[in-house]
Amino acid sequence: MSRAVDARIADLLEGAADKGVCYVPRGDDVDAVRRALSRRVSSGAAVSPVRGLFADAREWSSLASSERALWIARGLQVAHPTWTFCGPTAALAYGVDVSDTLVGRTHVATLPKQCGSDGGAVARHPVLDPREGVEEVGGLRVTSPQQTVLDCLRWTDFPRGLGIIDSALRTGLVGKDAFEDYAQSMMARRRNVERALSDLAWADPRSENGGESIARGRMLLLGYVRPELQVEVPRVVEAGEPYRADFCWVRADGRVILGELDGRGKYVEEELMGGRGIDEVLSDENIRGSRFTLYDVSLVRFSFGLTGRPMEFAALLDEYGVPKRGSAIALPEGTRMIPDWDALRRSNV
Repeated sequence: MSRAVDARIADLLEGAADKGVCYVPRGDDVDAVRRALSRRVSSGAAVSPVRGLFADAREWSSLASSERALWIARGLQVAHPTWTFCGPTAALAYGVDVSDTLVGRTHVATLPKQCGSDGGAVARHPVLDPREGVEEVGGLRVTSPQQTVLDCLRWTDFPRGLGIIDSALRTGLVGKDAFEDYAQSMMARRRNVERALSDLAWADPRSENGGESIARGRMLLLGYVRPELQVEVPRVVEAGEPYRADFCWVRADGRVILGELDGRGKYVEEELMGGRGIDEVLSDENIRGSRFTLYDVSLVRFSFGLTGRPMEFAALLDEYGVPKRGSAIALPEGTRMIPDWDALRRSNV
């Protein structure tokens, strides 16, 4: 490859990266450019995540899974201007938290009479409805917010669905009452709408991120009491805003258990880190946890990975006395579990 061609290919990939899109060869010399890009892929300098789409290898390796999914979708939009994206792909465009396990393929809406497909890099779903309308968000044609969220919930399990609906409510993409009305109206036209409504019944926009939502969903599947979220814990030593616990349970006997989701996987978005490095964030997390012990509470900390191992996760929650729904130590469903911090303050004498 000549230096001139190499420099041109580098410029093309850099220009696409600046727009957050995989490069799609076009123009009169498209065949020559494709050959040059193929050689670059063979040498490891570039990647081709989907046939016909290219990106610089180093740039690609720096992207999170959600960013890669959006780059691919935008590249496919360039190649197929009339496509409309749906489900998890559309949710990403709207800024919704979507589990990495749902973004490995690109989801495209087709007309009802067209065949759907669950295999390959592109999954086609016959859900395109002219009555719903199409939005343009982040360089993509996508299904409406309500249809996007409904399809996500219909197509995934409870914990991951909870992550999506919590995020959609938190960001204001959909409103709870309006979404419930919309889902009810789709009962006769779409499968698994009951699943979406079940997710909605447990949804809580106070959840700070998808990891916490999925963890909560796994707790609920195991039968534990719905935790209070982001409960404020007054500071004792330092001045400042109260600390917040990810999860909180108050038992019928007055015992209080705080839950904290640990681990780097919780902090994948820059806005959750406030411009701090991951080591600083985790150090702050440890300090916060230590301050909780100034109160007469139990503190159970767990990694996101543990929540995916039901028997181990349940054993840990049981060891700390987290109540199960309907048990003698559980408060009635719907009771706000806000601790009496003054009564729980440990004496320093």
